[in-house]
Amino acid sequence: MSEQLLEAIVQLFAYIARLDGVSESERQKIYMMLQSHLNKEGALKYMRLFDFFCKLKLKEDSSELTEVAVLAAKLKGQLTQQQKLVLITQLAQLIYSNNIFSDDEAKALNTISTELKIDEEEVRSITHFVAAEKLQDFHSVNVLIIASSQKYLPATGPHLKIEGSIDGFVAVLYLKTIKPFFLRYMGKSTIFLNQMPLEPSKVDIVPTGSTLRSNRFKAIYYSDMLAYFRPDISESPIDFRAESVYYKFKKGRLGLRDICIHEKNGNMVGIMGASGSGKSTLFNVLNGNERPSSGRVLINGIDIHRERKRIEGVIGYVPQDDLLIEELTVSKNLYYAAKLCFSTYTEQEIHELVDKTLISLGLYEIRNQKVGDPLNKIVSGGQRKRMNIGLELLREPMVLFVDEPTSGLSSRDSENIMDLLKEIALRGKLVFVIIHQPSSDIFKMFDKLLILDTGGYPIYYGNPVESVPYFREAAKLIDKQTGSCMECGNVNAEQIFNIIETRIVDEYGRQTEERKISPRLWYEFANSKRILAAPLENMPKPRAILDIPNRLKQFALFTARDLKSKLANRQYMLINFLEAPLLAVLLAVLVRFVPSETFRSVIYSFQENVNIPAYIFIAVIVAIFMGLTVSAEEIIKDRKILKRESFLHLSKSSYLASKIILLFGLSAIQTLTFVIFGNAILGIHGMYISYWLVLFSASCFANLMGLNISASFNSAVTIYILIPILLIPQIMLSGVVVQFDQLNPFFGSKTRVPLIGDLMVSRWAYEAMMVNQFKNNAFEKQFYDLDKKIAQADYHTVYYIPRLETMLEYAYTNQHDTTAEKQEITDYYLKTLRNEINAQLDEFGREKFTVMENLYPGKLDSAAHLAVRDFFITIKRIHIGRHTKARDHREQMIREMTASPKKTDAYNRLKSEHTNDKISMLVLDNNDKIRILEHKGRLVQQIYPIYADPVPGYFFDFGTLFYAPTKHFAGTYFETLLFNVAIIWILTALLAVALYYDLLRKLLTVRDLFTSRLK
Repeated sequence: MSEQLLEAIVQLFAYIARLDGVSESERQKIYMMLQSHLNKEGALKYMRLFDFFCKLKLKEDSSELTEVAVLAAKLKGQLTQQQKLVLITQLAQLIYSNNIFSDDEAKALNTISTELKIDEEEVRSITHFVAAEKLQDFHSVNVLIIASSQKYLPATGPHLKIEGSIDGFVAVLYLKTIKPFFLRYMGKSTIFLNQMPLEPSKVDIVPTGSTLRSNRFKAIYYSDMLAYFRPDISESPIDFRAESVYYKFKKGRLGLRDICIHEKNGNMVGIMGASGSGKSTLFNVLNGNERPSSGRVLINGIDIHRERKRIEGVIGYVPQDDLLIEELTVSKNLYYAAKLCFSTYTEQEIHELVDKTLISLGLYEIRNQKVGDPLNKIVSGGQRKRMNIGLELLREPMVLFVDEPTSGLSSRDSENIMDLLKEIALRGKLVFVIIHQPSSDIFKMFDKLLILDTGGYPIYYGNPVESVPYFREAAKLIDKQTGSCMECGNVNAEQIFNIIETRIVDEYGRQTEERKISPRLWYEFANSKRILAAPLENMPKPRAILDIPNRLKQFALFTARDLKSKLANRQYMLINFLEAPLLAVLLAVLVRFVPSETFRSVIYSFQENVNIPAYIFIAVIVAIFMGLTVSAEEIIKDRKILKRESFLHLSKSSYLASKIILLFGLSAIQTLTFVIFGNAILGIHGMYISYWLVLFSASCFANLMGLNISASFNSAVTIYILIPILLIPQIMLSGVVVQFDQLNPFFGSKTRVPLIGDLMVSRWAYEAMMVNQFKNNAFEKQFYDLDKKIAQADYHTVYYIPRLETMLEYAYTNQHDTTAEKQEITDYYLKTLRNEINAQLDEFGREKFTVMENLYPGKLDSAAHLAVRDFFITIKRIHIGRHTKARDHREQMIREMTASPKKTDAYNRLKSEHTNDKISMLVLDNNDKIRILEHKGRLVQQIYPIYADPVPGYFFDFGTLFYAPTKHFAGTYFETLLFNVAIIWILTALLAVALYYDLLRKLLTVRDLFTSRLK
């Protein structure tokens, strides 16, 4: 309080005293009041000032009442509501020091209260309280009578009978607009308020956290008095109990030991403890996030871990970290939280609820401001904390858990937050708060305090202010009953831990690491004083006002909320929408190859660009990369929000579906812009839809991959380290960088794409695009069937049948040779001949060949040998005929397409714009030295894979050569493009299942558990 303010108050007191003459009793009251706020020298100074104002002559046109009004008007903007009411109380005592309220004094008091904007009813309550002399004078709904004798206790109205005996009674006045009580002791016994003796009949202030005590009765706490003025909570009582709760970590260490708690709604309970003492673990057990190893947590007799459905909406949780969607405004954060809680509310009702909550939180003025992140603050830290609490207040949970609400806040913001939580408790809720190094005012706000020691030992459970004397007594310190400062009444909570962790001093006077009193001993001391509450029966089911929307509505709300937050983040949207076209332009410009030293003299030709396969491959990798990066943080950034919303039991499938739909939409736009820009620059015609379909599918697979790792790991840094690890196999095992037949033999295969390649989406995507680009472009699709017949005829006449003839001659010549090596080769060749002839008979008819039983060692006589040779010659003639017919047909088509110079130009332009020599070379595999491969008694075609339809080994066999034009599955052949895209979506669906059931996280948990046990 400033000197000018105090001087004005003294002057006000002087003018009030002058109204009926300044008496010695009035001077004495003024002096005592000054002494309670100032030292002796200051009190004397202002007493002299008081006397000066008492003797000061007023102007002729002025009066004491006029001056009083002027002074009150000056004071109203400089005093808090609490200070105003205290001033009115002191003025009332000053006026009533001669046991009478004169008319002028009453007018003066009313004038002051009017100027100070104080409610008339509260002024009336104060004056009646000050003037009361007899017990019946105190009877009021706002006055609590505390006494030991029944004769002082009223039949109706608030009263508290104390155990013990006192002479007289204590009257406590409650005013709704401020938290401190006003107290008068009407008796002669010695009673202490916060260690200061009460003066009989004098009005004293009872600040938050006060204690009324005497050696004649059990201490009465502030919370005991407050309980009689709380709103009626009988319609929704809460009985919260933790019964002998133990919690053991997965590695076997005990985190909590024998926790016993019994609380009712209307209280605020603080939980304190050193770092690592188990505060957060206890919170997670009490709010149902973790199941105790033994013991129970009950709400109205319902086990919260075994009967979670019965307490839906009863528990609320505000973690230490922000639960805000930073891109949305303050009101939109609360709006979507309300929509997820109350499905039957109209839009108007939702907005009214949000506005009401914002007003109660003091956030209405900033409702349209974007929240922002902690590094780019738009709303302050205290406002963010209030918003987090507001998200829970919307649905009014009966039990609220708040983890370190004052962490990182200024002392003023901390007090505001704790005031808000205290108000919530006073409205009939039960509030648990983890608190660290609270100020004295905050410390005294709690109704109960639970202190944990290292190892999860509960070492104190009781009134906060009593905790200091409790530990001083247990440690056998002097001044055992001193819990707060005698002069200022402050409680230093830090001294509790100084006592708890006092170290043993060695012979050199140095502190050792060993504590004087171990956690176990503190626990045993606390346990010896513990009194267990009797269980209550027939408690009603806890009330919850939740009305959760159905899954479809939840999906719509999750989608709208996520979409709005993304659209509000301009940087996020700009980067994601520009990333794809920029990469496409960069890639396409770099690979736009022109085969000439004089760049400007040659027109670009798609046909001659050797980099088109590289473009296709990098496009696939870019699609996977973009899909991973946009999804990798989607769930981990929502993890805290999901933890809070888990208490609402919202639909996990709706949440995940909203994420997937939005990511798929973003991937669709990204891949579309990539294809449009990249294909346009490189002159890829007619392939926009197919390219987009494949790249979009690959990106969606990556979206699900990113969501899985986002849901399974605890750090964004870890996730972004994983992205290269996930991409590298897609690059190396795509069949592009390293061919499948050149991999480590354990993983590779020479006859078909190996299993490890089938697991790579990059393989399916790249192959689909390459095959489709070759066979379905506007030029080749006219000739593909003919080219396929020509190629297959060429393969059979040039490579296949000559290889069979070579095998036949070797087997016929060496079948009687007893040399082991030759005999083994002969057996293998005859087996291969049988297998391949059987395959040919399936096509040409079995009546064409009748000497199959002779294709065994020792049975291949000259007649059989000649029959086999004739069969091969017949087959070769058939293929030569097919080759000639298809070639002639093709040449005829070309002659028709080039019948005139104009048509010739169109033909050449069509070929140049739609075919690519490098793609043709790769899918035809002309440069491979191995044109045909012997493998397990079969001949496998290696050349012309783009024309080689698969030969299935069983009904569901879909294995093929790389670049095969079709795929077989379940007796049916499918186009490679469609089949490969389907496979990508099947793999995507499997990842969606893994995401829903958290399979990756569970796998990592099992691995960690197994590893820890091995250690």
